[in-house]
Amino acid sequence: MKKLIFILCIGFIIAACGQKQSDKTKTDEKAKTESVAQVKKGKKYPIEKGIVYQKSEVMGIESNPVIYFDKWGEWETTETTTAMEMLGQKISTTSLKIVKGEDNWDIDMDKKTGSHYNRAVVINQLGVDMESLTTEMMGKMKLEKMGEEKFLGYPCVKYKMKNDEMKMDVEYLMCGNLMMKMEGKAMEIPTKIEITKIEAVTPPADKFEIPAGVKITEQ
Repeated sequence: MKKLIFILCIGFIIAACGQKQSDKTKTDEKAKTESVAQVKKGKKYPIEKGIVYQKSEVMGIESNPVIYFDKWGEWETTETTTAMEMLGQKISTTSLKIVKGEDNWDIDMDKKTGSHYNRAVVINQLGVDMESLTTEMMGKMKLEKMGEEKFLGYPCVKYKMKNDEMKMDVEYLMCGNLMMKMEGKAMEIPTKIEITKIEAVTPPADKFEIPAGVKITEQ
């Protein structure tokens, strides 16, 4: 359980536009309604495929991860651009993390190098299926349910984790197993993560492939 917690160290013509938007809204609402049933089946994401846009701040360093996913999250690529300033110079770095089942690739796009390794599938940052949490499990994790709310149109549950032993004092907003928000101190490090947009689209196929020119080593 401790390891699971650590894992924590996301112009149109007006008349035509109105009709199209109405149809789109109905389609989106239907997708979200269907997604709720899927959430209860232990899926990693509430929709089968899409693109998630995040903003995060850890120790004052901001980044804007973009997550491309398919197969309910079995395939997932996180593209992270981090901007910081050191000694008066602005520095920007880009990294990729590609996951296909148990196959993982960590890639430094600036150096054009990366590594491949196998790791058991992780359903979310807490490492447990949020829809199958028991009272006993929540007690061990020092996790408390705070209520329900909608975020970006998706039904969510708010949790609070205060675990002095693990130095965790964090609030989570979860849509099934998808973390929509996280704010607090993780291992005493001020951390804030929030999903700003979710697009229910088919990601480009090449987002799940190793970029050309990148040298991969096996671990």
